[in-house]
Amino acid sequence: MRITNLLKQLYSLIAPPLWGGIKGGAFLFLSILTGCTEDVSLTILGGDKKIVIEGTIENGKPAKVIVTRNSPISQAIDFNTILVKDAKVYVSNGAITDTLLFSIDSFASIPFLYKGSSILGVPSQTYYLTVLADGHTFTSVTTIPTPVALDSVWWKVQPGKDSLGLAWAHLSEPAGFGNAYKWFAKRPTSDRRFIAPYASTFDDKFIDGKSFDFAYDRGTDPNDKATASPEPPDAGYFKGTDTVYIKFCAIDYNTAKFYTTYERALESNGNPFASPVTIISNITGGGLGVWAGLGCSYDTIMPPH
Repeated sequence: MRITNLLKQLYSLIAPPLWGGIKGGAFLFLSILTGCTEDVSLTILGGDKKIVIEGTIENGKPAKVIVTRNSPISQAIDFNTILVKDAKVYVSNGAITDTLLFSIDSFASIPFLYKGSSILGVPSQTYYLTVLADGHTFTSVTTIPTPVALDSVWWKVQPGKDSLGLAWAHLSEPAGFGNAYKWFAKRPTSDRRFIAPYASTFDDKFIDGKSFDFAYDRGTDPNDKATASPEPPDAGYFKGTDTVYIKFCAIDYNTAKFYTTYERALESNGNPFASPVTIISNITGGGLGVWAGLGCSYDTIMPPH
């Protein structure tokens, strides 16, 4: 029995944990259920070689772009092989073009990336990405939405968990369909970067113009070896003594489609009855990944005691 072309492609697409905060830290896992009792022989192929791009530009900050190659799920990740260190990466705002340089950034999901200098993100402005890698040209376009600030943030204990709880927020969602958001958080003394917990992306399809409370658990940095199994008792929770920095970002439609389909694919991991999920990338030219404009606001939850 052979896997369909789509499944073969998806099965082979595993990159370093680029987007963070999702348990497992893999770009994509697929579980295949066979509904027959006869012996089945699966031929696992390496799949087409793909360039994987994770690029962001945030209000007030330069563009950051990670460029890697996918690798078969059966192989251990070798950064010497998957990192693309000789790419040409450009970002334009329509008036000027910034040439991004290969840099080291210890706060990034992967600390080796291309970073801009002459263009800083501005809300409502559109940015064009061009990446030349492995003899191919990849392009994308994104817009930084106007940031939407949270009204308030706080920590609240989870019932039955004593000193463990979730990060809560109150949002007054602007009227007018089409807004989407992504939540990140970090503890300044424990986390090296902002982490997006599972299902941290949502749009205003059911909340347009409404005012409401919502909460998120503590995400896990898949690159942090300290979180190796078995999980500690406080995994997924914030402590009452934690200071928590919140990064709440408005994102455009195409960026939201990528993150939501990516999260759905991870949700179906291990579920033999789930349908395969196509991850919708906004990278053209045959690449995978996302070029995301982030309109971010920041808040701090201080320890209540």
